[in-house]
Amino acid sequence: MTEMTYDRIARRRIHTGLLLVALMLGSGCLGATDEIVEQPEPSVVTADVQLEGSPTTANDLIVANAVIEEGTGPYIVNWRLDGVLVQTSPSLVYDAGFLSVGTHTIEAEITDSMGVTGVSAVIFTLLEPNRAPTVSLELPDEGIAGVPVAWSVDASDPDGDDLVVEVDFSDGTTQRDLSGQHIWGEPGTYAVRVSATDTSGFLANAQEAIRIEHADAPSLTVSTNPSPQGRIHLNLAGQLTITTSTEDPLGPVSVSIEWGDGSMVDPAFTEESHQYTEEDVFVVRVTATGPTSITTERVFHVEVVSVADDLEAAQLQEELEAEAEEQLETEVEEQLDPDGDGTVDEVTEAQQEPDYDWQSDFDPDGDGYYDDDEEVDDWVATDEQSVRDEVGDEEETDQMPQNSLLHEDSVVESDEGPSESELEPLPPANAADAEVVNPIFDDAWGDVSDDSLDQQTYSRSISQVTATWWNDSFWEDWDGDGVAETLCHRSVGVFWFDSDGIPGPERIILIRTLHCSQDRDGDGHDDFFFTRFRGLDLVDQNSDGIPERHDVLTRTVWTWDNGTYEDVNIHLFVHARTDADQDGNLERRVVLNRQQRMVDQGIGAVLTAYFSHTRLILRIDANDDGTPERWMAIDHTSWVWDPTEDGNVDRHRDNLRAVVRKDTNQDGSVDVIRALHQNTVQFDNDSNGVIELQWTWRAGVLKVDTDHDGDLDYTARMRGWDQHWDWGMVEYHIHRYALTRTVDDDADGIPEWKQRIIHMANATDWDFDPYLEQHESYTATLTWSDADEDGHEEHIFRRVTEVTQLDQHAHGWSHHSVSTHSLEIWRDSNHDLHAMRVVVIGLSSWDNNSDGSQDTYDYLSRSWLAADYNHDGFLERRVFHRHYMAARDDNADGNVTFAVNSNIWHARNLSLSSSGNIEVLQEAYLSHRVFEWNINPQGHAYHTNNTWIAFHVDYVTNTVQGLIVTVITIDSDQDGTPESVTITTGSTGNPP
Repeated sequence: MTEMTYDRIARRRIHTGLLLVALMLGSGCLGATDEIVEQPEPSVVTADVQLEGSPTTANDLIVANAVIEEGTGPYIVNWRLDGVLVQTSPSLVYDAGFLSVGTHTIEAEITDSMGVTGVSAVIFTLLEPNRAPTVSLELPDEGIAGVPVAWSVDASDPDGDDLVVEVDFSDGTTQRDLSGQHIWGEPGTYAVRVSATDTSGFLANAQEAIRIEHADAPSLTVSTNPSPQGRIHLNLAGQLTITTSTEDPLGPVSVSIEWGDGSMVDPAFTEESHQYTEEDVFVVRVTATGPTSITTERVFHVEVVSVADDLEAAQLQEELEAEAEEQLETEVEEQLDPDGDGTVDEVTEAQQEPDYDWQSDFDPDGDGYYDDDEEVDDWVATDEQSVRDEVGDEEETDQMPQNSLLHEDSVVESDEGPSESELEPLPPANAADAEVVNPIFDDAWGDVSDDSLDQQTYSRSISQVTATWWNDSFWEDWDGDGVAETLCHRSVGVFWFDSDGIPGPERIILIRTLHCSQDRDGDGHDDFFFTRFRGLDLVDQNSDGIPERHDVLTRTVWTWDNGTYEDVNIHLFVHARTDADQDGNLERRVVLNRQQRMVDQGIGAVLTAYFSHTRLILRIDANDDGTPERWMAIDHTSWVWDPTEDGNVDRHRDNLRAVVRKDTNQDGSVDVIRALHQNTVQFDNDSNGVIELQWTWRAGVLKVDTDHDGDLDYTARMRGWDQHWDWGMVEYHIHRYALTRTVDDDADGIPEWKQRIIHMANATDWDFDPYLEQHESYTATLTWSDADEDGHEEHIFRRVTEVTQLDQHAHGWSHHSVSTHSLEIWRDSNHDLHAMRVVVIGLSSWDNNSDGSQDTYDYLSRSWLAADYNHDGFLERRVFHRHYMAARDDNADGNVTFAVNSNIWHARNLSLSSSGNIEVLQEAYLSHRVFEWNINPQGHAYHTNNTWIAFHVDYVTNTVQGLIVTVITIDSDQDGTPESVTITTGSTGNPP
């Protein structure tokens, strides 16, 4: 296709030469050197014209390339298309674009730099272009998984080419066909693509989307007989009946039943029944299969037992009770008596606390005289007669003189009166019981408000659900003669609910009630009865096998009642616990084991005998902080015997051991601990209502965190005993307790405050009346404080009060005598004595007409106060006070023969001389006496004498003041309005 001719070269040489000259001039070739070297002229230029891409149709782009084979560049190329010059340039490439159908020639005339020219051409033919096929897809918008869906393809080619059609269903499958049906197995939205390819490889595509819905499973309704909620419980002798109903709009449904014991019904009728041959828990599956092979399944759990006690729920209750019973037996002892010595360990320190040896404090030499009384006994008061001599005769006056000498504060300073400790009342005889013992009884025998102790709780729970119920009656052989003579009625309700399929039910409720009766004596009337109620209520919401709550109760009652004699035995066992958040800390725990026996011989309206033994563990931690708000461990036994049933208990024994802990403000720390150990024995052998012998021993401890700082800073420890003998004519009572209280605010083991109390009382009755002839008691207290905990008490107060009472009557005692002795000491910061106070009080009174009011009494109180204000070891100020009161109404007619009320205040300021002698510096004295004679029941006296005697002397300044005042009042008609009042006074002074 390439030609090269010299004629054509000659014709164009002149044009090419001019062009080359121009190129050489522009490039600087001409004139570049002085010497021109001649080059040999090439003989020929050869090239090959090639088309890019092998075009064949009018749709192909035409690009020609001149490939030089021989020649010297650069080149000038004249490009001609079909004989027409279309481009002259140095480029060896010509872009012709798109050409029409037909044969075309592209020629390249190439002239090199030597002026030699060559021509090359390419001839090619372009045909009409191929046309792509067309394709479309027909597909519904929706379908159902598992159900065939029809589709079709319409494909054609304008050139009549053969086509290859392929459909992609987007579920991993393709098909080469123009129509058909396809099944999608899963719901979803699918893009279905179809392609058509002609023989030239031309491709056409189409796409449609289809939404595949989940195929509805067939509806399946199943009912069972029995038909509870949750697990089905079946007696081995019974049958399980299943009734089914199905529906599927796509077609027929078949049903199969797997009974769980290896047997199966397929297909099953609408109603099928099955009887199991062995005990077990079986899984029953009812399956409905629709036309799309999609199934609906119902699963049931069937527990088959021959007796109710074999139920899994019943076995679980047995395990829970056995576990709790073992825990209770050991835990009560571990909490009450860890060392196993028979005594509550918490009260050991109370038992070991030594009694307050008050006799050694008040009478260290043991001579029977309280040594502290010496200060008041040896005090020598001012001689009043000498004061009268100094003052001289009194003179009558119209009014009382206004003189400060007549007032108590002229002698005694404001802080020299009775102290707070002295004014505090004596601890009562029941102080230890009120503080330590009685609260323990209130806690121990207060109502434990927990629903688990009430069998109605379980009945209410199962009544709110649909449970499986069994009711049957049967005969038993109780006397072992081979003949069943006892009729029993049994009722069992069980509810086992497991909704999530996770092993472990979320709720179990079990009720078992058994009633049996027997005619033991053969009189035609039942007289022997047995009743047992067992309840279980368990909640395990997360099905982890660890219940958040369970309550278990068993109550058994045996009764023998022949119409006259009745013997009832009751056993109650409860185990309840709650751990709602399953953090291992129980919010509630109750374990109770109580045995009771009651015997009524039918003699009277009360019981002949009663026995009770209770063990209890109670823990309430409502805020779940690990410290219970209330915790207690109790072991209590009580036995009562009244054979005559007259209400007078002949014998009674009662033993209580208890520990109670509380977190009253829910701050996570125990605020109160109480512990008690008490034993009581009581006998009334002749059943006359009079206790012949009674003995009680008790020991208890109270610990309190008063400021809620986490430390138990207050402690009270007590122990005591009571004894009572009454052998008819002789009756004897003894009551004794010791109580120790301490405050250790910083909980370092060294108390800042301590008080010790001991109380002893005894009483005797020497005749047969119900009244005592004599009652004697003493109460001694020792209180000290050591605020800085240096081992030296800054304040000490001790007191003993002795009481004697004679001839008891219906309203009190005929004679009452009280003697009180106290000593109070204050020390300074250097542990030196700062002040001390001694008080001695005596009171005797008589109830002459046994009306409960004193008619005649005699009262004497003496106090002595000494102080060392300059800390030199010498008591430089000493104050004495004597208060005497008396009244006499011996015939108890309400008219008092006479009454006296007398006060003496006497103070001395002293110094210690260098020679060791005590010298009086100042002295103050005040005496005030009131005498009344013939006082009527309204309190109006016929004659009254009020006398004041005051005397002040300063031996340093040699000054003296004296004053006497006498007031005599006469009320002859005793109407409260005196007929005469006479005032006389006398005084002296230096200076006046």
